[in-house]
Amino acid sequence: MIIAELKKKENIVEYILYMRQLADIMRANKMDIHRIDELLVSKFEVSEKEKLKIHNWYQDLINKMHNENIVAGGDLKEIKDLIAVLNKIHLTLLDDKEEYRHHELYTWAKPNIDEYKKLSRSNSDNEIEICIDAMYALLLLKLQHKSVSEETAQAMQTFGSLLANVADVYKKLKMDN
Repeated sequence: MIIAELKKKENIVEYILYMRQLADIMRANKMDIHRIDELLVSKFEVSEKEKLKIHNWYQDLINKMHNENIVAGGDLKEIKDLIAVLNKIHLTLLDDKEEYRHHELYTWAKPNIDEYKKLSRSNSDNEIEICIDAMYALLLLKLQHKSVSEETAQAMQTFGSLLANVADVYKKLKMDN
């Protein structure tokens, strides 16, 4: 809860990756709030009142996952909607001939996006979603202490740079509203 709120304010892409990770943790623990309390909530060094808030936040997450029928897999509607917004920003930046930085980042990332889409057998045309999927796959590899090739690391760097640029624009737009 605390971490998610901070990530949502600071970096929307990190928030999306974090929420995917939490959803996977919920699934791995069979949506059992008691296991989540043991595994996660008990580790927070906060007051009992705060622990109850955190417990309730995780319970709400589990309830949303049940309600949205994503217990076996998939993203929450909120996450899908955020990815769609980020892709809209990406496409708007590509349409703007003055957005040299985004065009350059996209030029570097595009071959890697196409390659990852092919390798992952993704049906998505949302290039931001493809980049996020790749970054999440990298996160999972790191958590498993698996190495990645230099070529893969370089491809991920292009995804990260493109996503960081889109996240920065998103944050600026949020601050203006």
